[in-house]
Amino acid sequence: MKKVERVVISSVLVTSMLFSITSCDKAGKMCTEVGDDFMGALLERDAEDLAELCSDEDEALDIFTPYCTDHDAVEAVLSRATFEAGKPSCKTKDKKGEIEYTITLPDYESCLDEDPEDVDEFEDLLDDTKDTVEMTVTLEFKLKKDDWLIDNAEDIADEIYGELFDVDWGFESPLTAKVDYGHFYGASSSDVYDDPYCLDYDLYFTETINEDITFEVVYDGNVIYTQTRSASYYVYCYCYPEDCSLGVSDFPDGNYTYNVYDEDGALIISATCTVDA
Repeated sequence: MKKVERVVISSVLVTSMLFSITSCDKAGKMCTEVGDDFMGALLERDAEDLAELCSDEDEALDIFTPYCTDHDAVEAVLSRATFEAGKPSCKTKDKKGEIEYTITLPDYESCLDEDPEDVDEFEDLLDDTKDTVEMTVTLEFKLKKDDWLIDNAEDIADEIYGELFDVDWGFESPLTAKVDYGHFYGASSSDVYDDPYCLDYDLYFTETINEDITFEVVYDGNVIYTQTRSASYYVYCYCYPEDCSLGVSDFPDGNYTYNVYDEDGALIISATCTVDA
């Protein structure tokens, strides 16, 4: 009788273990499928596709949108990148999981050491180099109803996009020579706002340029707002607190840097104002 009991108990344990392994394998497979789709959208810088795969879609859209506007240098690097998933650690019972991904990129820093004059020359160097660099990022998953979704959008944006957007690409825009002057509308002569309802950097050129320019607003080391606008002989670069990623109704005190880029992603000018309310 005891022998039979041991066999029954062993059978139950084996069945339980097999069910657990099968469940983990299924969860891991599902997370990897979502993770692969997410990484593809990450390299393509598609904010809407990224947000749709996140647990908080609205928050993720606010996080990724500033990094997904025109930036030819970043696009040149990421369009030549590949990714590979590590072993998934995902459990349906815990409703949580994670996968570490490795992104392989052409060695853009060594290409920049060659002092390319513009993005086209930079892209040629990227195509020619056989050297690569790697970035790793961990995707954290959350099971929401029946869907596995990314649950750490901000960390991912900081680790991948943040690093690339902090690079000094060194391309000087031909429009830099055509800048007449710029000023922060509504600020004091020392570029200080004491109670701003918006930040507004107005840039004037010496001639009509008829080109789309992109500007970003950086606060505390993070891009909080980006927009592309058409410029003629001037362009107004304004930012309202409710439209930026800070989630505030009033701008907090501190320094705000405007970086203005041309259509090729080359920097035209940078300017900094201070909020001291």
